[in-house]
Amino acid sequence: MNGISLPQRDQLLLRFFACLEEHGVSYCVLSGLSAQNPEYDLDVDISAAPADSALIARLVRAFARDNDLLLLFDIWSGTCSRAYTLVQRGSAGRVMLKLDIMAGYGSFSTGEVLRHAELARNRVNNGMFWSLSPQSELAYLAVRHVLKNDNRSYRAERIRELQGTQDMGAFKSAFAPVILDAVKAAAADQLPQKGTTLRRQLARYGRARMGLRRRLAAGAQEIRRRAQRIRQPVGCSIAFLGPDGSGKSTLISALHKNLSPVFHGVTLLYWRPRLLPTPGRLKFWNPAPEKQENPNPHDVVPHGRAVSLARLLYFACDYILGHFLVVLPRMIRKDLVIFDRFLNDIRLDQLRYRMAVPARLLRLIERLAPKPDIIFA
Repeated sequence: MNGISLPQRDQLLLRFFACLEEHGVSYCVLSGLSAQNPEYDLDVDISAAPADSALIARLVRAFARDNDLLLLFDIWSGTCSRAYTLVQRGSAGRVMLKLDIMAGYGSFSTGEVLRHAELARNRVNNGMFWSLSPQSELAYLAVRHVLKNDNRSYRAERIRELQGTQDMGAFKSAFAPVILDAVKAAAADQLPQKGTTLRRQLARYGRARMGLRRRLAAGAQEIRRRAQRIRQPVGCSIAFLGPDGSGKSTLISALHKNLSPVFHGVTLLYWRPRLLPTPGRLKFWNPAPEKQENPNPHDVVPHGRAVSLARLLYFACDYILGHFLVVLPRMIRKDLVIFDRFLNDIRLDQLRYRMAVPARLLRLIERLAPKPDIIFA
């Protein structure tokens, strides 16, 4: 899957679980780690005791070092959760592990819907790692099913299977009534009718459990987390420069394929952010269609100095505003943004863009416009 050697990945996972066991970390695996599971992918969801969060962070760094892995991402992904991405070192490095470690299940907006102690209650050791008991798995899957508005049939089938094997009287004693309602709705495929109401009820229940003081502390922590994401986006932006036929499209296609598992999404942009429309579309008397590429870029007549200057300033506004309104928000969400050509391309080939402006002015605009993290020429 995605070019990953699953046995090697599983060996690393088992070593990591053994490391947690050795240091007395209370954890249970939330993901289905079976090759037959449709959700079997790189992400491994783990619930751990809140008191162990600092220890786990140290253990992940030590584990990466001891196994010659690069800790590519260490992301504060939620109020009480962190996401780690480990890759093989070297130019042919591959994503090996994506660990999402959380304290129970919930978020700042939904509160503590399920605490770690509830998920770890009667946890099962299958000889390799600790996983959820059937009762806790039923609660977790139903809550996740509702909160994420997830209507995938195989998950509903698993919920129905678990519901049929569980003593629902004991389940009612172990979990809140709203979680039992979520189980019933998910098992009966009633999310379209009851999902919105259940999501509100689960959020009210989760926030009430936190109490006012912890809610305020979580709010302050969430503000810090979001500010940190803005200051240091966890996504990446890359631009490719070069003449037609130099291999840009081939490299972009390879990056899209090989780096997709690392990021939450990939955004492809041609030349500029395109927050603003093509200047030709602004002509009310004869608007030109929006074009992404020109098949004959040099079969044109350059604009005069005044029009070229106006177009350059217009494009500069698109690069500057587009960075903050198009590119940066995607990078904050952990997206990979790839530019096929960039602003610097004007200086290399003014005729392609029908420009006739001084090189000194172009260099000034380049300094003012935010740059991608990496530029390949």
